[in-house]
Amino acid sequence: MARIFIVEDEATIREELIFLVGARAEDQIVGACGSIREAILLLPSAIPDIVLMDIELSDGQSFEIIKKLPATPFQVIFITAYEHYAIRAIKAGALDYLLKPVKQTQIYEALDRAKKIPNVLNAIQKEILLDKKSTMLVLRTLSETFFVRHSDILYCKGDGGYTTFFLEDGREITTSNTLKEYEMLLPEALFLRVHKSYLIRLNLIISYHHDGFVILKDGTRIPVSTRKKDLLMQKMTINHV
Repeated sequence: MARIFIVEDEATIREELIFLVGARAEDQIVGACGSIREAILLLPSAIPDIVLMDIELSDGQSFEIIKKLPATPFQVIFITAYEHYAIRAIKAGALDYLLKPVKQTQIYEALDRAKKIPNVLNAIQKEILLDKKSTMLVLRTLSETFFVRHSDILYCKGDGGYTTFFLEDGREITTSNTLKEYEMLLPEALFLRVHKSYLIRLNLIISYHHDGFVILKDGTRIPVSTRKKDLLMQKMTINHV
Protein backbone atom coordinates (compact mmCIF):
# COMPACT_ATOMS: atom_id res chain seq x y z
CA MET A 1 0.00 0.00 0.00
CA ALA A 2 1.39 3.40 -1.02
CA ARG A 3 1.41 6.23 1.51
CA ILE A 4 0.15 9.43 -0.17
CA PHE A 5 0.46 13.04 1.03
CA ILE A 6 -1.28 15.98 -0.68
CA VAL A 7 -0.04 19.59 -0.81
CA GLU A 8 -2.67 21.88 -2.34
CA ASP A 9 -3.72 25.34 -1.14
CA GLU A 10 -7.17 25.36 -2.76
CA ALA A 11 -9.39 23.60 -0.24
CA THR A 12 -11.91 22.34 -2.81
CA ILE A 13 -9.23 20.73 -4.98
CA ARG A 14 -7.45 19.34 -1.92
CA GLU A 15 -10.63 17.66 -0.70
CA GLU A 16 -11.30 16.28 -4.18
CA LEU A 17 -7.82 14.76 -4.34
CA ILE A 18 -8.23 13.27 -0.87
CA PHE A 19 -11.52 11.70 -1.99
CA LEU A 20 -10.14 10.31 -5.27
CA VAL A 21 -6.96 8.87 -3.79
CA GLY A 22 -8.67 7.63 -0.64
CA ALA A 23 -11.19 5.70 -2.73
CA ARG A 24 -8.46 3.29 -3.85
CA ALA A 25 -7.81 0.32 -1.57
CA GLU A 26 -4.15 0.22 -2.62
CA ASP A 27 -3.46 3.79 -1.47
CA GLN A 28 -3.50 5.40 1.97
CA ILE A 29 -3.76 9.14 2.66
CA VAL A 30 -1.22 9.96 5.39
CA GLY A 31 -1.73 13.72 5.41
CA ALA A 32 -2.66 16.88 3.55
CA CYS A 33 -1.93 20.59 3.85
CA GLY A 34 -2.06 23.83 1.90
CA SER A 35 1.23 25.65 2.44
CA ILE A 36 5.01 25.31 2.27
CA ARG A 37 5.32 25.94 5.99
CA GLU A 38 2.87 23.17 6.88
CA ALA A 39 4.44 20.73 4.40
CA ILE A 40 7.95 21.21 5.80
CA LEU A 41 6.57 20.63 9.29
CA LEU A 42 4.37 17.61 8.51
CA LEU A 43 6.17 15.62 5.79
CA PRO A 44 9.10 14.29 7.88
CA SER A 45 6.75 12.57 10.34
CA ALA A 46 4.15 11.51 7.73
CA ILE A 47 6.82 9.56 5.78
CA PRO A 48 4.88 9.32 2.49
CA ASP A 49 5.88 7.27 -0.53
CA ILE A 50 4.36 9.78 -2.97
CA VAL A 51 3.45 13.47 -2.66
CA LEU A 52 0.86 15.09 -4.93
CA MET A 53 2.00 18.69 -4.93
CA ASP A 54 0.66 21.92 -6.37
CA ILE A 55 3.40 24.37 -7.40
CA GLU A 56 1.87 27.79 -6.73
CA LEU A 57 0.97 27.82 -3.03
CA SER A 58 -0.24 30.65 -0.81
CA ASP A 59 3.23 31.21 0.69
CA GLY A 60 5.41 30.56 -2.37
CA GLN A 61 6.39 27.83 -4.82
CA SER A 62 6.52 24.23 -3.64
CA PHE A 63 10.01 23.72 -5.10
CA GLU A 64 11.08 25.18 -1.75
CA ILE A 65 9.68 22.09 0.01
CA ILE A 66 11.94 19.78 -1.99
CA LYS A 67 14.89 22.07 -1.35
CA LYS A 68 14.25 22.11 2.40
CA LEU A 69 13.58 18.36 2.73
CA PRO A 70 16.16 16.59 0.54
CA ALA A 71 16.62 13.87 3.15
CA THR A 72 12.96 12.89 3.20
CA PRO A 73 12.33 9.93 0.85
CA PHE A 74 9.29 10.45 -1.37
CA GLN A 75 8.38 10.64 -5.04
CA VAL A 76 6.83 13.91 -6.26
CA ILE A 77 3.96 14.32 -8.70
CA PHE A 78 3.28 17.97 -9.47
CA ILE A 79 -0.28 19.09 -10.19
CA THR A 80 -0.49 22.65 -11.50
CA ALA A 81 -2.32 24.99 -13.84
CA TYR A 82 0.94 26.40 -15.23
CA GLU A 83 2.61 24.53 -18.09
CA HIS A 84 5.76 26.68 -18.05
CA TYR A 85 6.94 24.99 -14.83
CA ALA A 86 7.44 21.64 -16.57
CA ILE A 87 11.20 21.88 -17.14
CA ARG A 88 11.87 23.16 -13.64
CA ALA A 89 9.72 20.37 -12.19
CA ILE A 90 11.77 17.75 -14.01
CA LYS A 91 15.01 19.32 -12.80
CA ALA A 92 13.63 19.25 -9.25
CA GLY A 93 13.30 15.48 -9.55
CA ALA A 94 9.55 15.28 -10.11
CA LEU A 95 8.32 11.88 -11.19
CA ASP A 96 5.33 13.30 -13.07
CA TYR A 97 3.73 16.60 -14.04
CA LEU A 98 -0.05 16.92 -14.42
CA LEU A 99 -1.90 19.97 -15.69
CA LYS A 100 -5.15 21.14 -14.08
CA PRO A 101 -7.93 20.31 -14.43
CA VAL A 102 -6.74 16.78 -13.73
CA LYS A 103 -8.85 13.76 -14.58
CA GLN A 104 -9.26 10.86 -12.19
CA THR A 105 -7.61 8.46 -14.65
CA GLN A 106 -4.55 10.74 -14.93
CA ILE A 107 -4.04 10.73 -11.16
CA TYR A 108 -4.40 6.96 -10.90
CA GLU A 109 -2.04 6.36 -13.83
CA ALA A 110 0.56 8.71 -12.33
CA LEU A 111 0.35 6.98 -8.95
CA ASP A 112 0.70 3.56 -10.58
CA ARG A 113 3.78 4.72 -12.52
CA ALA A 114 5.34 6.04 -9.32
CA LYS A 115 4.97 2.67 -7.60
CA LYS A 116 6.79 0.88 -10.42
CA ILE A 117 9.94 3.01 -10.19
CA PRO A 118 12.51 1.42 -7.87
CA ASN A 119 14.32 3.67 -5.45
CA VAL A 120 16.60 1.54 -3.30
CA LEU A 121 18.07 4.34 -1.19
CA ASN A 122 14.64 5.79 -0.46
CA ALA A 123 13.36 2.34 0.51
CA ILE A 124 16.23 1.85 2.96
CA GLN A 125 15.76 5.30 4.43
CA LYS A 126 11.99 4.85 4.78
CA GLU A 127 12.53 1.56 6.60
CA ILE A 128 14.82 3.36 9.03
CA LEU A 129 12.36 6.23 9.56
CA LEU A 130 9.37 3.93 10.09
CA ASP A 131 11.28 1.79 12.59
CA LYS A 132 10.99 3.72 15.85
CA LYS A 133 13.76 1.57 17.36
CA SER A 134 16.19 2.20 14.52
CA THR A 135 19.65 3.36 15.57
CA MET A 136 20.55 4.65 12.10
CA LEU A 137 20.24 8.04 10.43
CA VAL A 138 20.43 8.78 6.71
CA LEU A 139 22.45 11.86 5.74
CA ARG A 140 22.36 13.13 2.17
CA THR A 141 24.78 15.59 0.64
CA LEU A 142 24.85 16.80 -2.97
CA SER A 143 27.14 13.94 -4.00
CA GLU A 144 26.72 11.12 -1.45
CA THR A 145 24.34 9.36 0.92
CA PHE A 146 25.63 8.23 4.33
CA PHE A 147 24.08 5.75 6.77
CA VAL A 148 25.24 6.84 10.21
CA ARG A 149 24.70 5.10 13.55
CA HIS A 150 23.49 7.26 16.42
CA SER A 151 26.51 6.03 18.37
CA ASP A 152 28.83 7.46 15.68
CA ILE A 153 27.61 11.03 16.26
CA LEU A 154 29.53 13.32 18.61
CA TYR A 155 27.46 16.43 18.01
CA CYS A 156 25.70 18.44 15.31
CA LYS A 157 26.22 22.11 14.52
CA GLY A 158 23.54 24.13 12.76
CA ASP A 159 24.23 27.11 10.53
CA GLY A 160 21.07 28.56 9.01
CA GLY A 161 19.63 25.95 6.64
CA TYR A 162 22.64 23.62 6.99
CA THR A 163 23.75 21.10 9.62
CA THR A 164 27.21 19.60 10.05
CA PHE A 165 27.59 16.23 11.78
CA PHE A 166 30.83 15.65 13.68
CA LEU A 167 31.48 11.91 13.93
CA GLU A 168 33.59 9.73 16.22
CA ASP A 169 35.89 8.73 13.34
CA GLY A 170 36.74 12.37 12.62
CA ARG A 171 34.48 12.82 9.59
CA GLU A 172 32.37 15.93 9.13
CA ILE A 173 29.22 15.62 7.00
CA THR A 174 27.25 18.73 6.02
CA THR A 175 23.64 18.46 4.82
CA SER A 176 21.16 21.07 3.62
CA ASN A 177 18.71 20.34 6.44
CA THR A 178 18.09 22.39 9.54
CA LEU A 179 19.19 21.41 13.03
CA LYS A 180 15.50 21.44 14.03
CA GLU A 181 14.75 18.60 11.59
CA TYR A 182 17.47 16.41 13.09
CA GLU A 183 16.37 17.33 16.61
CA MET A 184 13.01 15.75 15.69
CA LEU A 185 14.61 12.65 14.13
CA LEU A 186 17.18 11.78 16.80
CA PRO A 187 16.01 10.11 20.06
CA GLU A 188 15.57 12.66 22.84
CA ALA A 189 16.80 10.13 25.39
CA LEU A 190 20.24 10.23 23.75
CA PHE A 191 20.50 13.72 22.25
CA LEU A 192 19.75 17.23 23.46
CA ARG A 193 19.75 20.58 21.72
CA VAL A 194 21.68 22.59 24.31
CA HIS A 195 21.99 25.72 22.19
CA LYS A 196 20.32 27.15 19.08
CA SER A 197 23.33 25.96 17.07
CA TYR A 198 24.25 22.69 18.82
CA LEU A 199 22.74 19.24 19.31
CA ILE A 200 24.89 16.88 21.37
CA ARG A 201 25.00 13.23 22.41
CA LEU A 202 24.41 13.24 26.14
CA ASN A 203 26.57 10.29 27.16
CA LEU A 204 29.67 12.03 25.75
CA ILE A 205 29.56 14.88 28.28
CA ILE A 206 32.38 14.67 30.81
CA SER A 207 31.79 18.00 32.58
CA TYR A 208 29.53 21.02 32.78
CA HIS A 209 31.03 24.44 33.52
CA HIS A 210 28.90 27.08 35.17
CA ASP A 211 30.22 29.66 32.73
CA GLY A 212 27.76 28.05 30.31
CA PHE A 213 29.43 25.24 28.38
CA VAL A 214 30.05 21.48 28.43
CA ILE A 215 33.15 19.50 27.56
CA LEU A 216 32.73 16.35 25.48
CA LYS A 217 34.97 13.30 25.74
CA ASP A 218 37.01 14.39 22.71
CA GLY A 219 37.71 17.75 24.37
CA THR A 220 35.20 19.76 22.31
CA ARG A 221 33.70 22.71 24.16
CA ILE A 222 29.99 23.26 23.42
CA PRO A 223 28.03 26.33 24.61
CA VAL A 224 24.84 25.81 26.63
CA SER A 225 22.07 28.40 26.53
CA THR A 226 20.71 29.65 29.85
CA ARG A 227 17.23 28.30 29.17
CA LYS A 228 18.58 24.79 28.47
CA LYS A 229 20.74 24.55 31.59
CA ASP A 230 18.11 23.00 33.90
CA LEU A 231 16.98 20.47 31.30
CA LEU A 232 20.60 19.51 30.64
CA MET A 233 21.24 18.93 34.34
CA GLN A 234 18.12 16.73 34.56
CA LYS A 235 19.20 14.71 31.53
CA MET A 236 22.74 14.30 32.85
CA THR A 237 21.40 13.07 36.20
CA ILE A 238 19.18 10.49 34.48
CA ASN A 239 21.98 9.33 32.18
CA HIS A 240 24.42 8.87 35.04
CA VAL A 241 22.10 7.04 37.45
